[in-house]
Amino acid sequence: MTQNSPNLELPFLQPSQAQKHVTHNEALRRLDIVVQLRLQQTGASVPPAQAQEGDIHGLGTGATGAWAGQDGMLAAWLDAAWHFVAPQTGWRAWDMAGDQMVIWDGTGWTALQPELDELDRIGIGTSADATNRLAVQAPATLLSHAGQGHQLKVNKASGADTASLLFQSGWTGHAEMGLAGQNAFSVRVSDDGSNWTEALRLDGATGHATGSAVQADVADATPGRLLKTGAFGLGETGATTQIPDIDATDTPAGAYRYISTTPGADSFPDALENAYGVIRIERSNAGQLRQTVWRNNFEHGIWTRTHFSGAWGSWRQVYDQTTILGTVSEAGGQPTGAVIERGTTAQGDYVRFADGTQICTRFFSTAASSHAWSFPAAFISAASISLQAMARHATAPRLVTESGDLSATGVTLKVWNAAGTAASAPAHVTATGRWF
Repeated sequence: MTQNSPNLELPFLQPSQAQKHVTHNEALRRLDIVVQLRLQQTGASVPPAQAQEGDIHGLGTGATGAWAGQDGMLAAWLDAAWHFVAPQTGWRAWDMAGDQMVIWDGTGWTALQPELDELDRIGIGTSADATNRLAVQAPATLLSHAGQGHQLKVNKASGADTASLLFQSGWTGHAEMGLAGQNAFSVRVSDDGSNWTEALRLDGATGHATGSAVQADVADATPGRLLKTGAFGLGETGATTQIPDIDATDTPAGAYRYISTTPGADSFPDALENAYGVIRIERSNAGQLRQTVWRNNFEHGIWTRTHFSGAWGSWRQVYDQTTILGTVSEAGGQPTGAVIERGTTAQGDYVRFADGTQICTRFFSTAASSHAWSFPAAFISAASISLQAMARHATAPRLVTESGDLSATGVTLKVWNAAGTAASAPAHVTATGRWF
């Protein structure tokens, strides 16, 4: 029979042994050292100056003093002396200095790493349950990289399931983002945790956005919504949205197209009616706006009008270098055509202005005592005409007067010499008046 146990090396009592209490006490002493093992420190090499009864140290390498030659041993201070026990591989102890469980691996004491695979649940700062098997209660949770990037993965079993992040307040859900019952990414919100609104959905195939946060159509003016391509004519490469009513005052600012049958088209000037074109709306506030219109297949011509004090103003043409010259016209005393009109006929030259002014000129190169002149463009009346004439002669001055038959369409001129006798001479004449 051996004298010591195989694992803890406890001394056995032997038959007919004298002073058996000594052997028994030695076994108890050894049990007191290794059972429920607590170490003051691990890796120790210098004995403490003041040791307490029952203190046990896990020695490292290079032990000195009373520990010299005992590297790797357990050093226990008992009965004012150091007692040494060799630890066995797998022995566990509580490291009081490191505040952790350690294990002897055959060469040194290392922190005990628990087996974390296939755990039923983990609660950090709180209790986990059957549904929330990982629960964390803390001011923050950090997920960091291990040298490069980092991904947080939320996986679901099938397309009809949910893989999302739910944001709660007082345990009531108010926002959720992820794959909620489908494979398109969505963001939805709730005021009460029961009724949910899908604010945004991103299609997995196209990446296009839909949802209550996006316009229902390109004319949707609901406040707070994201604009679609083509909204109110912005970014459109094809036909813009047709304006519902040209005379409406609540149409949102933007660019629209119109056709000849669009409501309100009968308010257009003649150049815009029975045509297709684009109308642009600009606003300064709810009741003050401006419309600008241009017509398809009409190289020159832009018209504009404003809405102010509850009523639409008249359409007015915008002039540029291509439209300032042309045929001058009017309606009701208001210009409706070009700004300046210039013409030449066999009866001379004329210039008409949009304000109603007209100037006619002619040079009679043949010497005569009477010159009949039909104006190249008619005036509104003879009373509106101011006539200026000058006769040319090489040797003596000549006077040119009208014969008294001035009309809106012409005049007869008389040439006189200094003696008041009819004389022949060329004449230069200018008539200024109004054409309307």
